[in-house]
Amino acid sequence: MTNLSSFKQAAALFGEPARAAMIWELFDGKPVSAGDLAIAANITPQSASSHLKKLVEAGILQVQKQGKHKYFVYANPEIAVAVETLSNVFSTPREINLSHAQREVRAARSCYDHLAGLAGVQVTEALLRKGLITDHPDYLKQFSVTPQGLNWFKALGIDIPQLTVAKRPLALKCIDWTEKTPHLAGGLGAAMLQYFLKEGWFRKVYQKRSLLITSKGEFELKQQLNIDLKG
Repeated sequence: MTNLSSFKQAAALFGEPARAAMIWELFDGKPVSAGDLAIAANITPQSASSHLKKLVEAGILQVQKQGKHKYFVYANPEIAVAVETLSNVFSTPREINLSHAQREVRAARSCYDHLAGLAGVQVTEALLRKGLITDHPDYLKQFSVTPQGLNWFKALGIDIPQLTVAKRPLALKCIDWTEKTPHLAGGLGAAMLQYFLKEGWFRKVYQKRSLLITSKGEFELKQQLNIDLKG
């Protein structure tokens, strides 16, 4: 299949309104049942089943079975990067009159499995300033980890060599749809968000993509990366 043919197929799959709604519903990384996806897309369960079959066959979604129940998730993390990028094309997030919920989402949120929003961008920029990551010399859409960064991430318990051998790209540049600039994605981005949540720097908001920074997180980010998310 040529690149143009692949693009046409992806555009057709993503562009159908019901499928777009279901794909967006899965953006926070949580497995969702077909019934809940049908509700999100405002279509019948029968129609949802047909759309989901196409998305699974195309490799956009995959099925997770838990007992007798089936749930759907993205087939790979790069789907989330594609969704974030597409959502960035026509978005106007810098409007002044944002609701409280919109401000929360802009401040800090999960982009599938990594940190996004202003917090994600500021963390990424701080990693660049400190020389812990740098632009990849060969791949425009990726970062690379510096020798200094290897030691810094190791101190956090993040094993860069182990992440490197995984099938997933290590450090992708994901264009943030509210800040219009890259935040760190890929295996390293996911590992960092896991660390932030485990250590209590951020906490999830029930049934929302937004994340809340804790007082511990404010202190540690100031100490470790010299950034002030409340400033």
